[in-house]
Amino acid sequence: MKKRIVVLGGTGRIGNKISEIAIKRGHEVVCLGRSASVENTPLGAIPFKGNVTDINTILEAIKRADVIILALSIPRKSKSPFASVIGPLDLHSSSMRLLLNALENTDTKRIIKISAQGVGDSRNRTGILFRILINISNLRFAFKDHERADNMLKKSDLDWTIIRPPILKDDILNQKIRGGESLVTRSNTSISRTDLAEWTVDIVDNSEWFRRCITVSVE
Repeated sequence: MKKRIVVLGGTGRIGNKISEIAIKRGHEVVCLGRSASVENTPLGAIPFKGNVTDINTILEAIKRADVIILALSIPRKSKSPFASVIGPLDLHSSSMRLLLNALENTDTKRIIKISAQGVGDSRNRTGILFRILINISNLRFAFKDHERADNMLKKSDLDWTIIRPPILKDDILNQKIRGGESLVTRSNTSISRTDLAEWTVDIVDNSEWFRRCITVSVE
């Protein structure tokens, strides 16, 4: 069934992939991002330029939404985990707080959040080297704020799913993805953004995954 899907972070690497695949599946997709335009969103998407930490932007963007997918990331100067953070350290939690408030007077119930393996109680189910990397690098800021946002969402009465993928890459495709609440990953476990995006769109309507915090990995 065709859905109106609003992707927060729709111009980012994973948000863009999710949007592209959702459009190919016949959904109507709104891509919310600070620089959203027809040039940097998939063909057929509705670009919505705005900041996810602004309540008026959130209220306008989520109108008539059937599904909201959060695919946000706290930006750093480069891809290095040690690179300086250049975005707000509370991006995940502040946008989640605004979103939950905005949803109080709407009929929208389905929320999917892209988090990360190593956040919250999944920390002990990833490799020790990755745990050390989180602790000593600037990844720790994003992981701590992901945990705050995840906890807010889990306390809501929405039909939420929190997805915690391992390392995301662009150069591996067509992996068979599995999801589970107690999956263990290694420090070097990785999946492709495209395969994660496919899996995310797959579960939009699947009540099996409602109100569950899921680690995804390769079979």
